[in-house]
Formats: sequence, structure tokens, C-alpha cells
Amino acid sequence: MHPVFFSFRGFSIYSYGVFVNLAFILSVLYLSYSQKRSNDDVISQDKLHFLVITTMVFGIIGSRLLFVIMHFREFMLMPLSIFNLRQGGLVYYGGFITAAIFIMLYAKRNKIQILKLGDFFAPALAFGHAVGRVGCFFSGCCYGKESTFPWAVVFGNEQGVPLHPTQIYECLCNLLLFVILYFYSKKKRTPGKSLAVYLIFYSVSRFFIEFLRGDFRGEQYLGLSTTQIISIVLFMIGICIICKQKFMKNSKEKELTLI
Repeated sequence: MHPVFFSFRGFSIYSYGVFVNLAFILSVLYLSYSQKRSNDDVISQDKLHFLVITTMVFGIIGSRLLFVIMHFREFMLMPLSIFNLRQGGLVYYGGFITAAIFIMLYAKRNKIQILKLGDFFAPALAFGHAVGRVGCFFSGCCYGKESTFPWAVVFGNEQGVPLHPTQIYECLCNLLLFVILYFYSKKKRTPGKSLAVYLIFYSVSRFFIEFLRGDFRGEQYLGLSTTQIISIVLFMIGICIICKQKFMKNSKEKELTLI
């Protein structure tokens, strides 16, 4: 565990923050690359830059907000610590939800197809998330339960007990998802397909990885964490997108047959 990259005169650079920023930079570079190679102009360059920056801000706010809600009792003892992000304390789904709401509102206002925009962002989201999870690993947060597997990791804050490196599990799942979406999105498909693949694949992987988590993740509901409940909702949304597109495709085929 290496939560601090280096310190200079009392000022520390934390590995978590480094990898979160690196994830953002690499995601932006990938989006710019995708825009240049795409034949379908989903969003202009200037709008893309604005949307990425504002989405990042809303994402961080939402991620922190959900983390604070899940650890409300702890933060009530030290309210000012809510604003200390250097050592971590972000919940991905909180940022995903707030960023998604902002993107939908932005797309509606600027008359951009939301499903196409979702397809455009999906691979970059998976790639950036994978990089960000490396920061969780170095920071020692989001760790797993006790494990006897040969790849189990001893984190400094767990008294020498080998644990599941759940951060690495999720990193690998997101990398695999990125590869799938990268090649899947190369072919022209019905708008929303790549977004649906992302929602289904990630929610399923996150749901099962959560069973291996050993850190505190808020209150349990019917034996499930908040994150698992959100995963179920996003999974259903992904299925609904696929069913809707399938229904629309069948309707168009019937109309052509009648003509």
C-alpha cells in the first residue's frame, strides 16, 4: 500500500488523487481520439470539452455526496473533513448518477441524441474507471474480505491479514469492458447498444464483486449494499434500452413489410 507518492516540506501528493486525475486525462484523450475517427458527429469539439469538464465537476460532487451519506455518522463528528478529498472518499455510483443527470439535461437543451452520447462516452468511462481503481489499490481503500488465494494482498491497515484485492478485480473488469466496447462500437449499431452493454456488464460485475468487499459500505438492505441495489437498477435500465431498441426495430420491419 502506497497512499502517498511523495512528500515535500509537509505537503503530500496522494496516489489516489494522482490516479483519479490520470484517469480523467486519459479518458479525455480517448474521447478526442474517438471523435476524430468517428464518421458520426455526435458532439462538436468545443461542446465536448465543456461537457467533459462540467461532468467531471458534477461527478466529483456526486461521488463525495454519496460517500458522505453512507458514512454520515462519522462525518457528523468532523464536518470539515467532508471537503478533504486527498486521501479518497468517493463512491463511483454517486458520481455516475449526478453526471448522467447533467448530461441528459445538457443533451436535451442542445438537441443531442442522449443514447448516441451515451454510446460515445461508454468506452471512455470504463477505461477511466479502470485507471482510477489503481489509485484505490495504492491508497488501500475499497479493500476486500479475508482471502487464502495466492494473489491475496496484505494492506497496512488490516494487521497483516491477506485480503481480496477487490480494487484490482474491478480494474480488470473495467479493462475487459473497455476492450469489448472499443471493438463493439466500431460497427454502426442502433443508438443505445453500447450504453446498454456498459450498464449490464458493469452492474453485474460490480454486484458480485461487492460480496467480496470487506470495508464499510453503508447500511444493508435485505442483505444488499446501496451499491448493489443501484447495480440492479442500472442492470434493468440496460435491459430496457435493449428491449426498446428491439421493439422499435421490429416495428420498422413490420411497416416496411406492409408497404
